[in-house]
Amino acid sequence: MEMMKKNKFIVCFAWIMVLIVCVISSGCTSTQVQNSATGNSPTLTTPSQSASSTTVPETPVTTLIPTTSETTIISTTEIPKIDPLSVTINSAVKKTQIGKSTNKPGNIFLVLDVTIQNNDKNNDFKYTDTSFAIYDKTNKNRRTAITSQLLSGGLNNPLSSGTIPLKSKVYGQIVFGEMDSSNSYKFYISDSTGTVLTSIDNINVP
Repeated sequence: MEMMKKNKFIVCFAWIMVLIVCVISSGCTSTQVQNSATGNSPTLTTPSQSASSTTVPETPVTTLIPTTSETTIISTTEIPKIDPLSVTINSAVKKTQIGKSTNKPGNIFLVLDVTIQNNDKNNDFKYTDTSFAIYDKTNKNRRTAITSQLLSGGLNNPLSSGTIPLKSKVYGQIVFGEMDSSNSYKFYISDSTGTVLTSIDNINVP
């Protein structure tokens, strides 16, 4: 009997020891699993943000530097051409008789009192009756002077023929035979070739 008790006791003790060993063993395993789980857990790294504020990219700005260039100014103003002769109409009158000279019925004498200056630098100006002409705008005709055809008297200084020296001027009267209905004229002075040297428009004689 005692032997059986001893055997039961031994068996019980053995079972108790086995249980203790299992419990201890189980605890170690759990700790290892926890430690393993804890050691192998992934670590999330959050990138640190800069303490400075976000910098907005700068937009490049192109600065236009004004350029200056020399501008050549070309004058389009031409130097006025000076006519070889210049003429001034001092007076213009109609007459039916000059001295002893009379005109045909329906016609009158147109007397121009003029000043003519020779502006030419090289030549004297020689004139005759054919150097002077008048255009009758009313009747559309052109006639040359008849100063040399008049009988003596009636004119202070008739310009029938003569010479105007360089840089000189003359005064006198030039006579034309015109229709009585004429009242608006244009006066011309030409050289010996018929080239017009100067003229005056809008001579009105009522």
